[in-house]
Amino acid sequence: MAKIGYNAEDIVDHQGVAVVLKNKKGEVLMQQHVKYGFWTIPVGKVKDWQSVEEGLKEEIFEECNITVEEFKEITTKEYAYNRNGNKVKVFAHLFEVDRWSGRMKNKEPKKHKIQIFMPLNKIKKLPYLSDLTLLYLETVGLKRKARL
Repeated sequence: MAKIGYNAEDIVDHQGVAVVLKNKKGEVLMQQHVKYGFWTIPVGKVKDWQSVEEGLKEEIFEECNITVEEFKEITTKEYAYNRNGNKVKVFAHLFEVDRWSGRMKNKEPKKHKIQIFMPLNKIKKLPYLSDLTLLYLETVGLKRKARL
């Protein structure tokens, strides 16, 4: 497995946001993440000076070019990672966006190789999923390992 090039924000404790964003068919927005190699729902870090809600809105605009208008928090979970010898805690907030506006666009193609809406039956068969995508799947009754 290739060594991941963590940045300074990756190796300190932080709050994270993850977003379930669906199209009119009920398909979930998925991104193939370049740095980590997994498929994931949109995720990001909340900056120290932001509220979690502000972090959610900023991340979605930065990644997808859309404005979040209505959302609800589904669940939270704390994760512990070892990143280049640093013990990092991530307190993650999982949201579902109920209403958004704007034209969807992958604004970070260097971070996300692909950005596409997928049905759940296809997501659960992807070879490698992020922890926060797995958390979302658990909330809808689907449990699996990160790698198939």
